[in-house]
Amino acid sequence: MRWWTASCLSLALACVVASSPAPAQASTPTPSPTPSGVAAPSPSAPAPQPQVRRKRDRVRAVELQALGMTQLLPRPGVGGDVAFVFGHPNFQARLGAMVVGVPAFRLGVGEVANALQVGTLDLCAAKRVLHHQIRMCMGGQAGGMAHRWKGFEHPGRPMTVWAAGTLKGDYQVFITKRLGIIGGVGMVIPVVGPTFGGLDAYGSRTPMVFPGPIAGFLSLGTSFRW
Repeated sequence: MRWWTASCLSLALACVVASSPAPAQASTPTPSPTPSGVAAPSPSAPAPQPQVRRKRDRVRAVELQALGMTQLLPRPGVGGDVAFVFGHPNFQARLGAMVVGVPAFRLGVGEVANALQVGTLDLCAAKRVLHHQIRMCMGGQAGGMAHRWKGFEHPGRPMTVWAAGTLKGDYQVFITKRLGIIGGVGMVIPVVGPTFGGLDAYGSRTPMVFPGPIAGFLSLGTSFRW
């Protein structure tokens, strides 16, 4: 009887285990196709983040400076320089214009006054630290020199062609984010320019005057950035 009872209990326990339902397994949701036939992303997947590109710093400015120039002609000249500056903090280009008036100087029986009017183009390497900037520029200028002859029976040409190379260094301090004070020193190396000459009271030719081999100048003004 003990053996029979044990057998019956074992058989009943096996039937109960066999008839109990299996534990449900977690099912992975199947992405439903979109109207275009592409499966939609799973709701649990994180949305892709757009890539943000770092905007490169750019420089745009207008510079307006007064300048004094010497060694160009027998008398020093004064004038102004205006330029549009564009590029990047460490490499910039200057495109502008320069006008310099030279007072009349004596030449033979008369005098001649001059005005230099040129366009300028410079390429510059710059370095900025906090509110300060140091810059070195190299370029050229081209235009003309106007002449006003006084006291000559046969005056020369009223305008002659001008071309020269330029070297310049300047320092700038920024008062605000946009406004700065700029000062510089540079030189102009004439390549093509006028040659002055005339006749004295005895009909002899006066000494020839050509612009100096190197003209130096100082400049001081403001800059505005945006």
